[in-house]
Formats: sequence, structure tokens, C-alpha cells
Amino acid sequence: MVALALAGAFAAGWTAQGWRMGLKLEQQAHQQTGAELKGAKQAVADMAGFQKGFNDALANFQRSQQSNAQAQQDLGRLLLDMRGLTAGLRGDFAGLPERISAAAQPALAEYASTCTAVFEAMAAGGQRLAEAGGELARQADGYAADAGLINGAWSK
Repeated sequence: MVALALAGAFAAGWTAQGWRMGLKLEQQAHQQTGAELKGAKQAVADMAGFQKGFNDALANFQRSQQSNAQAQQDLGRLLLDMRGLTAGLRGDFAGLPERISAAAQPALAEYASTCTAVFEAMAAGGQRLAEAGGELARQADGYAADAGLINGAWSK
């Protein structure tokens, strides 16, 4: 009877010890899973931050690209205006020496005044062209900076 009681006590102790160890293993597994979940959440947060940075850089790139396209169109219009003006000047200057030699003094004064106005208009057009070219160069620099940001934001 004592042996049976000892065997029962031993079995009960063995079972209780098994439950304790099982609980301890489950707690360790739970801690490990919690640590892995925390790491996964951090990775998702990092990825979201990267995606936002990438989207912002892409939006800046697209805005710069649109701005550059507009500047290029403006420059193209200025160049067309300049070509039209120079084509007209070539026609005006074609017979100039003959007309000057045959012109009277009042006509020469009027012609000199007109030439001055034309040259002033050409200078103003050249100034606008230079400003547009400078703006296009500035926007190209912005585009290059945006491209550098996109390349820098992309993970290696």
C-alpha cells in the first residue's frame, strides 16, 4: 500500500513537473514569437517610410519633368520668334546699300531711328532668350538633384 502511495505521489509529481516544464516552454515560445512579431512590425514601418520617401521623390521628379517640358516649350517659342525676326531682317538688309546711297537725308534719319528700334527689340528678345535658357538650366539642375534623391533613396 505504501508502495502504491509512493508510486501515485511519484506519478503526480512527475505530471506536475511536466506541466510546469510545458508551461515554461510555451512561455519561451511566446516570447520568441513576440520578438519576431516586433521585428516584422518594425520592418513594415521601415518599408512604409521608404515607400513614402520614394513616392515623394517620384512626385518631385514628375513636377520637375512637367516644369522642364513647359520651359522647353517656352524656349522653343522664343527661338521661333527669333527665327522669324532674323528672316525678316535678312530681307530688309538685302538691298540696304543701294537704298542708303539713293536716300535723302530725312529718310536716312528715319531709317536710322527704325534700325535703332529694331536693334533694341532684338536685344530685348536676346535677353528673354538668355533668361529662358538660364531658367531651363536651373530647372535641369533641379531635375538632376531630384534624380540624385531618387537614386539615393533606392536601397542598394
